[in-house]
Amino acid sequence: QTDAAVNHFVEAGAYVKAVDAAILSRQWRKATEIVQRLDPAQARPYYVRMGRHYEQTGALDEAEAYFVRGGLPQDAVDMYLRAAKWDRARDVAQRHMTHTEMADLYMKTALSLETGGKLKDAERLYLMVQEPDLAINMYKKARRYDDMIRLVGQHRKELLTETYLHLAQQLETEGLFKQAESHYVNASDAQHAIRMYRENDMWDDAMRVAKDHGGEAAVKRVAYDWAVALGGEAGAKLLTKFGLIDQAIDYATESGAFDHAFHLARARKAKLPDVYLKYAMFLEDEGRFKEAEEAFVAADKPKEAIDMYVHQQDWVSAMRVAENADPGSVAEVLCAQARAAIERKDWVRAEALFIRAKKPELAVKAFKEAGRWQDAIKLTREFLPHSLQEINAEYVRFQNGEYVPEGGGPAAASGGRGAGNAGGVSEADAIVSAARQLEEGRDFSRAIDSYLRVTGAHSADHDALEAAWENAVKIAMNHVPERTSEVVATVASRLAEIKRHAQAAELYEGIDAYPQALEVYMQGGLWDSARQLARAQAPQLADMVEQRFVAHLQGNQDADTLVFAGKAAEGIDMYAQRGDWKKCLEVAQSQGPAMLLKYATLHGSVLMNQGDFVGAARVFGTHGTDASKPQHVQLYRRLYQQIFAQPPDSSAQADARAELKEVRAMLVKAVAALKAAGEAPATVEEFERAMWVATVLAAKAVAAQKGHKASAAKLAVAALRYVSLMPADKAFYEAGMACKNAGKLNTAFVLLNRYLDIAEAIEDGDAHSGLDNSDFVNTEIPFEFSIPEKSYLADDERERVRDFVLELSMNESVEQSLDQHEIDAIFKDEDTAKHALLADAVNGDRGRRAAPSYAGADGDVDAAIRAAIAQI
Repeated sequence: QTDAAVNHFVEAGAYVKAVDAAILSRQWRKATEIVQRLDPAQARPYYVRMGRHYEQTGALDEAEAYFVRGGLPQDAVDMYLRAAKWDRARDVAQRHMTHTEMADLYMKTALSLETGGKLKDAERLYLMVQEPDLAINMYKKARRYDDMIRLVGQHRKELLTETYLHLAQQLETEGLFKQAESHYVNASDAQHAIRMYRENDMWDDAMRVAKDHGGEAAVKRVAYDWAVALGGEAGAKLLTKFGLIDQAIDYATESGAFDHAFHLARARKAKLPDVYLKYAMFLEDEGRFKEAEEAFVAADKPKEAIDMYVHQQDWVSAMRVAENADPGSVAEVLCAQARAAIERKDWVRAEALFIRAKKPELAVKAFKEAGRWQDAIKLTREFLPHSLQEINAEYVRFQNGEYVPEGGGPAAASGGRGAGNAGGVSEADAIVSAARQLEEGRDFSRAIDSYLRVTGAHSADHDALEAAWENAVKIAMNHVPERTSEVVATVASRLAEIKRHAQAAELYEGIDAYPQALEVYMQGGLWDSARQLARAQAPQLADMVEQRFVAHLQGNQDADTLVFAGKAAEGIDMYAQRGDWKKCLEVAQSQGPAMLLKYATLHGSVLMNQGDFVGAARVFGTHGTDASKPQHVQLYRRLYQQIFAQPPDSSAQADARAELKEVRAMLVKAVAALKAAGEAPATVEEFERAMWVATVLAAKAVAAQKGHKASAAKLAVAALRYVSLMPADKAFYEAGMACKNAGKLNTAFVLLNRYLDIAEAIEDGDAHSGLDNSDFVNTEIPFEFSIPEKSYLADDERERVRDFVLELSMNESVEQSLDQHEIDAIFKDEDTAKHALLADAVNGDRGRRAAPSYAGADGDVDAAIRAAIAQI
């Protein structure tokens, strides 16, 4: 009957029904012929059904053709992918699909193959769409690491080493050490493999890897660590087994493991002195000189111990070691000590030491180099008489400027400091020697001039310069008093030039030249000395010194020293300028309430300019407010208005409560300050109302956090009494949303509708827009309030409110008016709570009679407000 129906439908021109009948009777060829007569849009679903049929029968070519004609080439591609006909799938995809469509299909199929465990086929598809990373990750999840490495090497060569290391670390964590080793080695990081085996006490494997891949140094390290792990005799036997005792000893000393080094060296006596020597050098570097000495001697190196002490100029210890362990070095120690005395210009000590060392010729040479010819001649006459004629001849040449030192070169070449001085002696020493001779000859004025001839151009030794100049001052004071002032001024100036301000100032003090002494002290930054001298000897200059001292500290931003020096006001100013408000307020508090209030006001103002209004409120709430100036009152007014106008964000109710806590604390202080300053009653009342608003809003936040929706709604409505103190759109929006959350849809509709009216006025820029007040007649909600300049909500949020209000307007169960009795009851509850809290305050209870949690049920305004006060 179905066959006959096909023909009847065709004859009647009902081709759609004919196709359905042909398919129903499984006459696919006839259906194919009939479908050609259909419009393309009518034929498309039948082409797809035919494609499914031919796919099931294995006639994939026919299936492809029908899928394509049916507008579903992706089904043809999917068919070929399921049949693993990759090239055919790619051909169809490239002809009929966009790259994105092709990629999405391949990825979906690859994921299916991956889930089915056909990883090779999935890999092929991932690579076809240029996603090798997905194939790599697939093999990683399947723990087929060889395939993973293969793909990384082919497609991500730059990550190959990193991949080896990552796999090695993972396998190590899993305890698969052999596999981890293979990857470490492939990453050219055999040291990690060795470390892995060592940490797991797999020493044979660690040694094998070290030998195969680490080199000689690695083998030595493993051998040493293994020996340490075994300890004692077993460790020594192990190193003997590997023939590495010498290497282990060397490694132990190099790494500072001297106890173990000594233990090993006892089996190799020849190495023991070397261990002692390295141990001694280690102890010397550590500053443990006595222990180092003992180790040097044990290493049969007493000369090293002597040199150590000579370097430290510990002459007693150096001589002890020389006398006990190396007598041949006694003379060297004495000569070294003599040279140190020469550097200190202790000529008598140097001479005695050279003589004791039986080296008078060295003393003579040192005296000649220092220009001390008379001492050199005297010493030669006493100990080297055979050289007397020679030294006298040298002295004559020196006086004639013809003397050449023993080295044959200029003075600088023989160790003198005065290059170009033909005498081989530093020019400064020669000048001082000449001055000394003039002093001994009692030619004092010329001796002064000679000492003053020495300058920094002759010597870089500031001690020597100071000594020469002070000799000039002493001679002037003792023998030429009329030149004292002149010489002191010259020497003080020179001492200041070489940064010896204290010595320069003391010279001025010695001649009662206090202004000059003060100037030098101040130039050198010696302010304590300058201030002390001014107070004691020049009180008329004390103010000038103090002013310069303060200016100096201010220039250096040294607030701490200013405060320590008793300049608290200046120091506090500097802390404020630096923004160190914690220290500023801490020091200001120590200076009294007025100072603290001044800088707390400044800090709060700075925070407000930075937009940190909560931080400013915290400062005022902690340190107090100053209502003595109109600008301060305006500052506090702007602050509470800004906090009341805070925009919505994702913060929790606890955050909102924290903001209100700070502003309420500030307003409490502000009200007290206004009353104390005798401010106008209207201003005091304004701030008292603002303080109460902060209390009510905080109570609303606490109620919302506790899930007390009815209380939150009542408190939000109660706050509308004070809409003039906060942004009107915010007040009505929050009250409307609180009522919505509490299920008070009638009230929510009216309040949110009021919000939308205000929002439109803001958008129109009409600050004097005439709003419809009919809904609020006979309520205590004010008609008069300012239209904000900026909208509280963003546009998308405002549209959501508009949609909600529209939805309520079509809800027949919503009355779209306020319940007059309910609103009156809310305001009555608020008044009751307010009066009760005031009574508590008068009685000293401060509004904390209730516990800091809800004692009453949801909707109890008094309990909500008390809980808020307790928590904030």
